[in-house]
Amino acid sequence: MRIFLIFFFITATAPAAFSSPGGVLEKVTKIQVDPTVVEQPEKVDDSIAANLVRFNLRAAVKDAHFEEGDSPIRAFIVLDDFSSESRARRLVGLNSGRSINTVDGRLVIQDFSGKELASVRIHVRGTVAFSPGEGNSAQDRHATSDFEQRLLQEIERLK
Repeated sequence: MRIFLIFFFITATAPAAFSSPGGVLEKVTKIQVDPTVVEQPEKVDDSIAANLVRFNLRAAVKDAHFEEGDSPIRAFIVLDDFSSESRARRLVGLNSGRSINTVDGRLVIQDFSGKELASVRIHVRGTVAFSPGEGNSAQDRHATSDFEQRLLQEIERLK
């Protein structure tokens, strides 16, 4: 009897579990990337953090094959915490020249009226700054920071 109930449950829920309903970005071709929102500036230890995070988001949007510009769909980061490793550790060279940061925040997608379509928690401990890419064009470029790679993964999930 148990096997029958398990089989019935699996077959009844299978279409819902394995179908892929459209994501919030399914029919979107263009996304407007708004400035980063910093609600608690005292938790952000670098003055360029908000701009750096926005630059990563813009790159991830392009890497996900969206056009960036004026659009009813808006994306931005709400930056809760941004910290850099200590200067002493960087000087000693324990990270072979890479600057390691910890970033906590949310990727927010809104429609034209400001209605939140998605909010994805983001936590990354790794690189946020960019290194030179292999190719000159955007199509040849790969995500060059850990933070951008994470953003790209989350944007792809929303398609």
